[in-house]
Amino acid sequence: MNYSIETLRTFVEAASLKSFSAAARKLNKSQSTVSSTISGFEDDLGFVLFNRQGRESTLTFAGRKVLSLVEDILSADERLQALRVELLPDIEPRLSCAFSDIYQPPHAEHILTTLDRQFPHLEFEFLIAENNDVIEMIQNQQAHVGMMESRTEYPADISFSRLPIQGELGLYVLNSHPLAKEKKITYQHLTMTRQLRLSSSSQMIINSEKNWFAPNYLLLLEMAEQGAGWAILPTWLVKQFGHNRLVSINYDLWPRKIDVDLVWSKNNPPGKAGYWLVNKLLNSQD
Repeated sequence: MNYSIETLRTFVEAASLKSFSAAARKLNKSQSTVSSTISGFEDDLGFVLFNRQGRESTLTFAGRKVLSLVEDILSADERLQALRVELLPDIEPRLSCAFSDIYQPPHAEHILTTLDRQFPHLEFEFLIAENNDVIEMIQNQQAHVGMMESRTEYPADISFSRLPIQGELGLYVLNSHPLAKEKKITYQHLTMTRQLRLSSSSQMIINSEKNWFAPNYLLLLEMAEQGAGWAILPTWLVKQFGHNRLVSINYDLWPRKIDVDLVWSKNNPPGKAGYWLVNKLLNSQD
């Protein structure tokens, strides 16, 4: 068989999106190119990978079997590329990171100090983003590495790795807010009181009937400090920047531990400094 890594990636994207045209848009290729690539791959294998009837292109039984193996091949290729980058003498001139405020890595200052010492000529950019915005910045090459609340599925072009320590989110309100005076908070209290929430997320755990939005957690914290409503906020952020004006709402199982992932692009992976930072964060402990 004669297939390339690009062919395998095209197959995975088409399988993930269940559409050759959607895969073509994602890969910035023509639909005919994607279609011929898949057809050529099927010819090499000797069997059909997709059911092409209907509006969606779904995998056949054989296609599902092949997908599992192809994902293993691409994962091994990704690890090989990471090792190659790690062993290269050249360092990328710029490293941009899009990190969620949901989690503050332990010894963050030490990690950045070591990064500066390890790569003294590196230009470093730190960006704040949440949820889908992190993914989009990685895909649009605005950031090389991202950190975000973990999810069950990622786009086929995104690599991810779970951090060893969880973040924590709680429900917070100004200490003089009416909710702070309630002895027992109910779901109705929360739904009938204004929620301050992220613009980039539905925060579907609790859906209030009244909402104000902000692009990041720090702005939500400032709005909560003004008494504008209650908010789901990272515990560490409240402790560090809340000026002792916010109190935790004791409701249900809150505060909650949240898994956090590092993410980066398979198509445009980080350079030597980027992988160094990824490894440092994955091996950081309290």
